[in-house]
Amino acid sequence: MKKKLILLLDGYPFETGEYSFIRTELEKLVERFEICILSVSPSTEQKMITDERISVYHCVRTFGIGEKLEAVVKFLSSGCGRREIKRIIKTGEDIFGRLYDSIAYYSMADQLRKYAKKNEIAVGGALIYSYWFNPSCLAFLMDRKSDPSRKVISRIHGYDLYHERNPHNRQPFREYMDETVDRIFFVAEAGLEYYLAHWGSRELVGEKYIMAPIGTADNGCVRKELLHVGRETFHFVSCSHIIPLKRVPLLIEGFARVKDIKIRWTHFGTGSHHEETAKYAEELLGDKENISYEMAGFVAVEEIMQFYANNCVDCFLTTSSTEGSPVSVQEAMSFGIPIIATAVGEIPNMIDGNGILLPENPQAQDVGAAITRFCQMTDEEMAKMRERSRQMWEQKYNADENAEKFVKMLAEIS
Repeated sequence: MKKKLILLLDGYPFETGEYSFIRTELEKLVERFEICILSVSPSTEQKMITDERISVYHCVRTFGIGEKLEAVVKFLSSGCGRREIKRIIKTGEDIFGRLYDSIAYYSMADQLRKYAKKNEIAVGGALIYSYWFNPSCLAFLMDRKSDPSRKVISRIHGYDLYHERNPHNRQPFREYMDETVDRIFFVAEAGLEYYLAHWGSRELVGEKYIMAPIGTADNGCVRKELLHVGRETFHFVSCSHIIPLKRVPLLIEGFARVKDIKIRWTHFGTGSHHEETAKYAEELLGDKENISYEMAGFVAVEEIMQFYANNCVDCFLTTSSTEGSPVSVQEAMSFGIPIIATAVGEIPNMIDGNGILLPENPQAQDVGAAITRFCQMTDEEMAKMRERSRQMWEQKYNADENAEKFVKMLAEIS
């Protein structure tokens, strides 16, 4: 008889966003475990079909006046809430904003805790696996004293790790969650180092804090006939939301500084700043005879993979200001595409002979110089970069192999 595993997700299967991250892993989990997905998506429509072997529960949290008052009372009366207040006051920074964050965090966790208890979801010694180190994970840590046999493990990524990803520059309940969770699986070495610098003990690395990269599917390398050999035009691709954190205008400014080199630039992705960024691109690049560009907007990941397979893409670019272990970079690496990227998050560990590492906060001249430097490389140098990019993907970011190792680790938890 298979052991029961409760998989805590933010959106899937009611939203599509998480599926590309969990797809390979989920396929292997259903072979080893009896899977129950508990989603907290605000959407009431299930947009994706799940495997028939998976049961799905859906907790839609509400935040009316009643829920808010209840959250304040429970937060103030709980031991972990009172300790949280002391820690926030001790920081001496943005106290009211951070208190609000923690109360909201507690409310989200408590509503899920009550839902799980009402529906008897976690009975019978199930393994609790939270895909994010967030309120959903906290919900199942609240009752550890009453159910000490319960095992709760979590992945941790970016928005649920870095202080700066929170509006008030602090991740709530970290000390309490660190004390009570059984395992934390890190998707990136940089994330593990960040966590250890703020919480936890280095002595527990490999025991409680474990590296477990996710990776991407193997879509094959670019066909040799598509590689850049003696061609005049260099094709650069970027793929991200067009929001301030991704700094797409910096790419535009970098390309604007390139002279006497023919360049084609394709950007996949849209976002809150798409319209103004498109106007900025036209303003800086529209009259440049050596540069053509396309802002393709939203394109499904499957279509992007086909684009990589069927086009000569010489280099992938990102100037993001913050990252965990970016999937977009891993996907490009799987095709053997060289990378130019900023030194944030896990990226410094992703570039080793397969691209050019920009400063954490580059200027337009830095981006332009890196593009120029890449284009001035010989065909042989570019071929070595391509080979190294694919090699690094095979070593670190092969989703199938990583998922197999991860599911095996979960099966050994008792």
